[in-house]
Amino acid sequence: MKGGRWTSSCASKGNPEGCETSSRARLSWRRGPPSRTGWRRTGSRCTWCPYERRGRMGTLRKIRQMKESWSELAPGQIIAQPNLRPIVSQGGYHLEGSKQALIWTNSQKLRGSFQVVDVEEDEVVYEGVLRDVGDHIWGGNTLIADFSDLKAPGRYRIRPRVEGTESLLDSFTFPIGPSLYLDLAERGARWFYYQRCGTEVPGWHPPCHTDDAILDGKSYDATGGWHDGGDYNKWSHYSYYGLFALLELFEAFPDRWEVDGLPYPLEEAVWEAEYVRKVQLEDGVLLSAVGGREDPWFWEGAPEKEPTRRLSADYGGRGYGNTTLVGAAMARLARVLRSLGYDEDKVQKYIKVAERGYRRGYNADFSEVPAGDKGSYLDTQAGLLLADIEFEGLTGDEGYRVDARRRVEAILSAQDERGFFYSDYEGTRPCRGRGFHLFALYKFLSTYPDDPLGLKIVDAFARWAEFWEPFARLSHFGQMGGPDRDGRPRNLPPWTCNIHIARAGWAMATAAMLLDRRDYLEIAERQIHWIVGYNPLEVSMMAGLGRGPGCYHTRLASCEGHEDGVVPGGILNGIEGSDGGVVELGDRRTGNLVIGDHLPLDYPLMDMDTYGWTYAYLTNEYWVPNNGWFVLAAVQLERAVGRCGEA
Repeated sequence: MKGGRWTSSCASKGNPEGCETSSRARLSWRRGPPSRTGWRRTGSRCTWCPYERRGRMGTLRKIRQMKESWSELAPGQIIAQPNLRPIVSQGGYHLEGSKQALIWTNSQKLRGSFQVVDVEEDEVVYEGVLRDVGDHIWGGNTLIADFSDLKAPGRYRIRPRVEGTESLLDSFTFPIGPSLYLDLAERGARWFYYQRCGTEVPGWHPPCHTDDAILDGKSYDATGGWHDGGDYNKWSHYSYYGLFALLELFEAFPDRWEVDGLPYPLEEAVWEAEYVRKVQLEDGVLLSAVGGREDPWFWEGAPEKEPTRRLSADYGGRGYGNTTLVGAAMARLARVLRSLGYDEDKVQKYIKVAERGYRRGYNADFSEVPAGDKGSYLDTQAGLLLADIEFEGLTGDEGYRVDARRRVEAILSAQDERGFFYSDYEGTRPCRGRGFHLFALYKFLSTYPDDPLGLKIVDAFARWAEFWEPFARLSHFGQMGGPDRDGRPRNLPPWTCNIHIARAGWAMATAAMLLDRRDYLEIAERQIHWIVGYNPLEVSMMAGLGRGPGCYHTRLASCEGHEDGVVPGGILNGIEGSDGGVVELGDRRTGNLVIGDHLPLDYPLMDMDTYGWTYAYLTNEYWVPNNGWFVLAAVQLERAVGRCGEA
């Protein structure tokens, strides 16, 4: 029987086996009380987990609550601004999309108007009346400035005109553009270039990790690929996030990339694919180049200085979902490259990689796999479905379409009557965060629009959106919240991160197109807006765009001239919500803790208190999956804005 409680399980990239810690939170289904932080409570005190600090001098830094403000706070208000300043999407607004700014007035019930100012012409181009939308724990009483009717490209600020206070500031500057989401998608896609390994990245570092790597005591060519996140490890089993994103960006808007040679998205995809080809084993298992010591995250210096590394499949390279989805992404790359007349020898090599990944997933019996692999059932079905679509295109064998229909049925059967999906075969673990099942269903529908299963797929999107839509109404920002471990609605549930936000944006944009729902499109837009500045911290989580947090968890901050940690276009893990206790943002592994110390429930957590490097990887780290889902969401939003009519 399907049913149970929502719980939070945390999987840390830098966490030794057996040591509980906060990391990139993911949803799981678990009986019993979770340990969110790894701290142990003794009376009124928190104590360290017994894991040693590896001989380093540790530090402890607490996130400061932002309560200093221009007026008295409202009852229950947990965060405020020093001055009244409209909160905007610093990354901008689409010309044909929804456009809102938000104003906090604390305990005051104020009225007024607003102006939109063209910053280049220093001219007011739009005026409107502020709308009262009630109160919230973030900011107290709240006013909305809606300027969706403004449809002129440019760079603007919001200027509030509020009665009852003189503590007024203009908003941050933001653009309005006719291809805003596509522009953001390209910016996010170009981040992958800065993550390249094994080559010079001009202005950043000379060729690095040219001796990758050691396998069973012998040299093994594992050069190339991407540094996966804020560390230099090259997790091949996450490559599909970037590959799917780059391919989607190219195929959705091919006219944008009319150049001699390979267009950028495909050039970047080939760079990663060449690495994946080297590190896949015959059985489809994926090796990854990681730090040479027992602790693969130990190196915090420049990339070209890191000692020789080793290859390992121990960190996700055996997962059926990962290996199958990598295979599907390689199959898609092979199809696209062949359509452009690319080197057939390389195309065949990528097809071989795809076939190995496909076989591994196809032969998996999820009624028999170990417990640790059961949660990859749904992603495995998604990977097989995506691969079936590509293999039929590559071979013309209609047997793949037959199997694709089987995979569609398997995914649909994993949907609960309430609308969400289960990640395991038994239907006991609700799927949350970064799954590709909806993406795969949409690709089937797009490829075979006349298939009878299409109506079932549309219905699945409708039920999914109906379940999640109320969670996007919990705050005035419109970001996707969710249920906590006991099923209660939370603005920032335990597994919130930008993967969750971006994936929700992609799914809502898709639902908007399939169901012709403008309200779903606006929800989708809010997810991208949240990431690029429309949030209670007023922080853009796309590096180099708007006001960032000021500190980033990236070893590239060790590169001369880049001590600020800004890697252009990188998407951070994102804002976490306080659970009312001690929440670690990092870094137990080194003993340098950044924590939220008993801040109020749903207080937005991100390290904004230092410069350049931070150990707060839970919120401030770059990661390939973050950019992958951001690009996918932005591309889908650009499609949806064009198809759903004018705002």
